[in-house]
Amino acid sequence: MVKTENVKLLHRYGLVLILIFGIGIHCFESKAQVQEKGFPESFFMEQKSALLIPTLKLDSVRVEKMLKEDQKLKIDNRYGVVQSCDINIKEAGIRTEIQGKGIIWQYKVESEDAYSLGIYFKKYHLPPKAKVFIYDSSKTLIRGAFTQNNNNPGNRLPVAEFQGKNMIIEYFEPLSPEFSGELVLGAVSQAYTDLKRLADDRIGINCEEGADWQVEKHSVCLMTFHDFQNSYFCTGALLNNVKEDETPYFLTANHCIHTELTANTLITYFNYEDSTCKSDDASFSQTLSGATFKAGSSHSDFSLLLLNEYPPDEYNPFYAGWDVTGINPRSGACLHHPDGESKSIATAGNTAFSYPEKIEWFSEDLRLISTTLPDTHWNVLFDHGLPKAGSSGGPLFDQNKRIAGQLHGGVNSVILFGKLSLSWNYHASYTEQLAHWLDPSNTRKTLNGIWKMPPKTNFRAELQEVCVNSPIKFTDKTTHRPTGWNWEIDPPFYSFTNGTDSTSQNPEILFLKDGTYSVKLTTSNKYGSHELIQKKYILARSKLDVRFLKARRDSTVCGCDLKDFALKASGAVNYSFKIDKPELIDTTIHSNTLFLSLNPSANYTKSFDTWVKVTGTNGHCIASDSILLHVIIQPNDDVIHASKLFLGRNTGYSNKCATPEMNEPNPPSSGCLVKKSWCPDFTSGRSLIDNSVWFTFISPSNGLVTINTYGFDDQIAVYRADSYSSILSGDRTQYSLLAANDNRSNSDKTAIIENLELDPGKQYWLQVDGHNAAYGNIIIDILSNSLEAVVFPNPSSGSFNLNLFHPKTGIADLSVSDLKGRELFSRQFKVSVNSTQFDFDLTGYPKGIYVLRVNLNGAGLSKKLIYF
Repeated sequence: MVKTENVKLLHRYGLVLILIFGIGIHCFESKAQVQEKGFPESFFMEQKSALLIPTLKLDSVRVEKMLKEDQKLKIDNRYGVVQSCDINIKEAGIRTEIQGKGIIWQYKVESEDAYSLGIYFKKYHLPPKAKVFIYDSSKTLIRGAFTQNNNNPGNRLPVAEFQGKNMIIEYFEPLSPEFSGELVLGAVSQAYTDLKRLADDRIGINCEEGADWQVEKHSVCLMTFHDFQNSYFCTGALLNNVKEDETPYFLTANHCIHTELTANTLITYFNYEDSTCKSDDASFSQTLSGATFKAGSSHSDFSLLLLNEYPPDEYNPFYAGWDVTGINPRSGACLHHPDGESKSIATAGNTAFSYPEKIEWFSEDLRLISTTLPDTHWNVLFDHGLPKAGSSGGPLFDQNKRIAGQLHGGVNSVILFGKLSLSWNYHASYTEQLAHWLDPSNTRKTLNGIWKMPPKTNFRAELQEVCVNSPIKFTDKTTHRPTGWNWEIDPPFYSFTNGTDSTSQNPEILFLKDGTYSVKLTTSNKYGSHELIQKKYILARSKLDVRFLKARRDSTVCGCDLKDFALKASGAVNYSFKIDKPELIDTTIHSNTLFLSLNPSANYTKSFDTWVKVTGTNGHCIASDSILLHVIIQPNDDVIHASKLFLGRNTGYSNKCATPEMNEPNPPSSGCLVKKSWCPDFTSGRSLIDNSVWFTFISPSNGLVTINTYGFDDQIAVYRADSYSSILSGDRTQYSLLAANDNRSNSDKTAIIENLELDPGKQYWLQVDGHNAAYGNIIIDILSNSLEAVVFPNPSSGSFNLNLFHPKTGIADLSVSDLKGRELFSRQFKVSVNSTQFDFDLTGYPKGIYVLRVNLNGAGLSKKLIYF
């Protein structure tokens, strides 16, 4: 992937560097990875001849050709060639039944000329008591057992290098397993070199220079991985996080690993170091397999991985601290694996400086890989030792023994480490920063490392208000991997049940009398102990207190929010729920939570109420709670259901529960005071429309109208269209935007459209939306400068409604006459902008055609009435 050459200064602004990372390979020991002790089942039975075991014969690795290619191209990092495959061990392997125990499958992998083999299971998911072993045909080298403890969320498992040219994979599955196991071989790596290359200027970690770094060294690992073509080495380190819970976050270089698939193939080698400065006895015996990719960026060349397995205590893992202040390290050290050698150290007594120039990074074939900007890297001048190929990703510890960066590469005096302060949160995306994973609340800029920590006790009960004589589960939440537990409860009116006792990690406890109980848990491991007392933690009663959380007995919710709307209950162990409008609301239940969603096939035309009931039980105790849920359906949310407005004041409307509609039009966002425009909306992200409602109105006889709104920061628009479907067509030729307004002034955020000229007697559409998702009750005045009257229904069976408007307040004289001019009756009404709706009744008069006459403030009009 990379090679080393002399630094070339191409121009004054940019320094071209060749990446350094890589390694040769050593002979591997037979013990590695987290495994269970034991032997393959086939060792205890009369084994079939190895010749009968199905075999994958790998292609020749062509050792001499690969070595010459590495030498010619100066590739220092590559040690193996990967051959992909897709072999289901349970289908391709030879099957043997073991009476009374289960079944084994065996499959062999054989190389013509490899020094060692590394395998990668693309599917690995084992049931309890199933086991995988790997051994050579002579049965002298054995690896395993791998069990369900090696299962991981990705269902993949890489296995560390296995010395020799052949291996047999043996899978044992017990009788009647919980589920059928999966074991599929996806790739095999063949090492073509077994040469131990000694790095120049290498200083072992246990030499004099490493005396002050004997704790921090336990965070640093040699790592192998492959890209399904070739196999490589790099260096990485465990990182602490603000929870200090020993989550195995692992920092390395982005140019080493930058994809999930490659992270899945990772093998980390802990404590690969010589025991003394002059010895050559480093061991590969402590390894972990697999990781997931969490974050990374080429900007500062970092990758953060999460190891699939927790390092066991015998590995003595140290979770390194960090410094993301961006302050120059005054001195420090790089702990690394140069040329893949045992753990080494390079020390610097001088202050690192921020590299001020652009850097171009090239691959071994001089192809430009990436360009990093000025001041993204620390340049470190080392006094003793020097990072080499294979050191990439090695941590740079500062004078406070906190990590300030990881090795990117360099040559001679230009050794560059990507700044951890840039990796922290330079990019906003969680997948390109460290902050989200190590300190999501951004509480600090420095953190010390942790090592050999005593436990920090924590626990929780399934319930804190419990039923007397009903079992309650307690769950240990202690960090730093405790190995011992002791539970104490006061007062002593309790007993353990279901096979648990005071030393169980997660006991079940019966409280025997009513009252409050304090609970004490003491946890321990080989580094110490810690206790936690939660006083008056449990309230035991003969009756349960079951209730909905964060919900009032009368609760209101918008229909548009009923999409997996959660109602959570507490106070019991088991719950059931009931709703009295199941035809309108769909429900799903998860544990103590009821999720509500509007039934998409139901016809919603108005708001409705529904009772929701929860019944909780714990042992023999039972209780319930109910709430009345008011579901608000916005009647004029959609254009088709637009509400009719009349001249004068229109009240009783809100947009609180409104939503945008598909293809709903909106004015441009040219400015708050610009004609036919709305203000820009910075909350929705996709559209100006947040929570619009719709209205229709009939233009007055003179065609001149003013629309005045009050209530909240709204924005309005008037459209002309033949029908609602034209407005929602998405075709602007089928409707016209006639007017729009957002703010009537710089200080008044309500909307107004003045003196809009329309065609008399025609229907128009009014859109009202909340700017930046504002909502509330709204008053809409539809105003004209002439006397206007609308009678409805007309024809009528007797009762008529009259909408009467005049721009000035006054007393209206109303009379109804027959066609011969004979007056049936007369009335007087006080008309104002707030009082425009009146009614009268012709019931009892002969059916027929009549004339309505109105006189107000010197103006008059007449309307024909049809009474049937």
